[in-house]
Amino acid sequence: MPLYRQLAMRLWEGIEQAGSREGSRLPSVRTLAAQHGVSLTTALQALRWLETQGNIQARPRSGYFVAKQTERRSTAVADRWPGPLPELDAQARDHLAMVGAPCEVRLDLAAGEESLYPIDRFSVLFRRLAYQHPNLIGAHVRGTGHPDLRREIVRQAMQYACDLDPEELVVTNGCCEALNLALRAVTRPGDVIAVESPTYFALLRMLRALELTPLPVPCRPGTGMDLAVLKDALDQGPVKAVVTIANANNPVGSVASDTAKAELVRLLQERDIPLIEDDIFGDVCFADVRPPPVKAFDTQGNVLLCSAFSKSLCPGLRLGWIAAGRFTDRVKALKYTTSMATAELQQVAVAEMLSSGGYALHLRRLRKQLRQQQQVLRDAVLHYFPDGTEVSRPAGGFVLWVTLPAFEGVSASTRPLFEQARTEGIGFAPGHLFGRGDAYDNCLRLNAGYRWTSGIEAAIKRLGELAKISARAD
Repeated sequence: MPLYRQLAMRLWEGIEQAGSREGSRLPSVRTLAAQHGVSLTTALQALRWLETQGNIQARPRSGYFVAKQTERRSTAVADRWPGPLPELDAQARDHLAMVGAPCEVRLDLAAGEESLYPIDRFSVLFRRLAYQHPNLIGAHVRGTGHPDLRREIVRQAMQYACDLDPEELVVTNGCCEALNLALRAVTRPGDVIAVESPTYFALLRMLRALELTPLPVPCRPGTGMDLAVLKDALDQGPVKAVVTIANANNPVGSVASDTAKAELVRLLQERDIPLIEDDIFGDVCFADVRPPPVKAFDTQGNVLLCSAFSKSLCPGLRLGWIAAGRFTDRVKALKYTTSMATAELQQVAVAEMLSSGGYALHLRRLRKQLRQQQQVLRDAVLHYFPDGTEVSRPAGGFVLWVTLPAFEGVSASTRPLFEQARTEGIGFAPGHLFGRGDAYDNCLRLNAGYRWTSGIEAAIKRLGELAKISARAD
């Protein structure tokens, strides 16, 4: 637990033991720092953390005071939960920085090569729209998104039985901004957030940056988030929100059943716990009928649906959106103070692509290509990697989740494998980035977003050789 959190807990224990009345004034920041031998910054962080918990209140030019009993939150139960995601060690920081850095064979990012996307058509659209509507570039951008795009997002959602209101939509700079806004709208620093495990490493980093505590819930390859484990967690402690990637989970590729999605919504509605859904891979699921998001089963506005066109249309657009339900006003306010608005030229271009039917045609081709590439990559991994290697069977998306076998009873680690592969120009994402500690040290994520070539096959063969060497070395 960070030093400021330790100090905050001690302060509050002292307040409760002393029976301090509502409105009692706390020592100044300088006094606290001197009493406990900490810096002024640490003392101030401790007070601000207690303020975010509702236990104390700041009064301008007066200091901090004990809050009303009705506004306080108990900190006693917090110690039963895992602490905040620890600071990355030097190796993990290096590995995170390397994922996505240039390399010869791109098996690391969950993205497709340029040839998979209608880049030429977008180039023509951009030039025509910029000429016909110069205000899309020259005018100051305000608001929550261009009406044409919000209307098309609603129309697209109707095709997979998801009823959205254009007024609850906020266009964002990619799905990461949408997730960030959603988390900030429904949580405060110190809150416990249930997440699938393994899960997208950028989400874990985002939780750490927002001082939120991730509570891992197993994600089953065939069914998604384990709802029985989640229910037990909800019964035991103060989970303030849940984050799910129900369609084509990153990294295991699972798609939850409609029954499981409806049950998840019901479970959280009963407890008034917000659900944040990352559906960025929903449009690239492989089933003949696009699976509905969890939001489709929400009747109370309790689900904040986040998505983007980065994986399905053009990665460079960085164009996302959020349907925030009953939290719309909060999200709109946060969007304004975070980035104010999103550039409109690409919004209008995407809206035209959606309305013309070009997007549906593109998706059919993209899904078919991704499914083929995943199958070829999966066969190659099973052929070249050590006997006993397990490989996921994704129901959508770009990636495969690979689990290396134990050698003489000792689990292999993909950390040295990752570093050696990088020196040879081969990139992948090591498993330890997708969970806490060394939970997935024997796993790795591979990207199937690039067309199969002899170079990729040679890279998979070499990874298999390195995996065998690494297992014996461990």
